[in-house]
Amino acid sequence: MKIATIGLAAAMLAGMGLAGTALAAPPANLAPGNISGWGWNSIDLEAQKAWYETRLGMKVVRTYNRDGKVYEYIMGFEGAGPQSAILALLASPQRKPGPSTAGRLILRVPDSKALADWLATQGVPARLVAPGAYFIADPEGNPIELYTPPAAAPK
Repeated sequence: MKIATIGLAAAMLAGMGLAGTALAAPPANLAPGNISGWGWNSIDLEAQKAWYETRLGMKVVRTYNRDGKVYEYIMGFEGAGPQSAILALLASPQRKPGPSTAGRLILRVPDSKALADWLATQGVPARLVAPGAYFIADPEGNPIELYTPPAAAPK
């Protein structure tokens, strides 16, 4: 079985024109150091910006304009450093309504249950999906996970 798997892998590499090519990670000085964030294409850019500001406390850290009109907001958290993760909201009126199928935005929070409970008082329903993990959705249906890691087990 192991020989068949190696043979299949070699055949796949040959089919991609990579036979005899050593696959390796990029050089250390070129390799990505972290994930900067996530982006949502937004039907109503201004409404999305307002929701992330009022419901999750995010702030606009950068605005991009084209032809004198805002087409993208970069959102972040106050006090976060320049290397902190961001959320990009991009104007995309041709986007179909409904949740993004690209995945979900995961926010690490101090107390996911307490935040989920507070958001419920603001009209944002939450659903427990795993210990410390609650799913919510923004106004356009994009999935967001509020996550608090479990406490470390004593040693």
